[in-house]
Amino acid sequence: MDSTEGSKIISITSTISGEGKTFVAINMAGILAFTDKKVVILDLDLRKPKIHKGFGAKNEVGMSTILTGLTPLQSCIQNSPMDNLKLITAGPVPPNPSELIISGKLIEILEELKKSFDYIVIDNAPIGLVTDGITTITIADYPIYVFRAEYSRKLFTQILDRLKSESEIRNLSVVLNDVDVNRRVFRYNYGYGYGYGYGYGYGYGYGQASGYYYEGDT
Repeated sequence: MDSTEGSKIISITSTISGEGKTFVAINMAGILAFTDKKVVILDLDLRKPKIHKGFGAKNEVGMSTILTGLTPLQSCIQNSPMDNLKLITAGPVPPNPSELIISGKLIEILEELKKSFDYIVIDNAPIGLVTDGITTITIADYPIYVFRAEYSRKLFTQILDRLKSESEIRNLSVVLNDVDVNRRVFRYNYGYGYGYGYGYGYGYGYGQASGYYYEGDT
């Protein structure tokens, strides 16, 4: 990561649930904290939050209650087992996640966090199903898109291409997660489909009448 002065935003997303974006976010935050950087990880996957589970943290308040003005920012920052790593969980699932995330309030929160932390790591909703994550991906210093070996579908790369061409994204990086290094050939799996919440996302079935809205485990 860039060592220049100023707080950096790392925004992580994927196409669907199950590709490992939360795993990548937690591990990246931990690695940065080990380098004596002050790090905070935010759960902006407001529909299906997982950061609190990864840390065994409470989730009564968090990003949803901050964005709606119910709780102040500082009261929602929780400690982690690492001294340099703090977390803000998603909080209760709101009825309007997309509206909250695209509001100007989120930018205010990020600017406030920059005063106290070297890195802000954001775990977003998967943008193939909902568009929530595009807001922070476009403003991030380090936007990261996660694929999972033997799980992600080949058409997901088309969504990534569309995202790059239609959004002002800089320094986009791709992580291939869960790679079996003992295998010489990697293939995409065409058999998995997973439901997420409400509505369609940025490009998973974009422009098709039937769409690609799957139900199942996440």
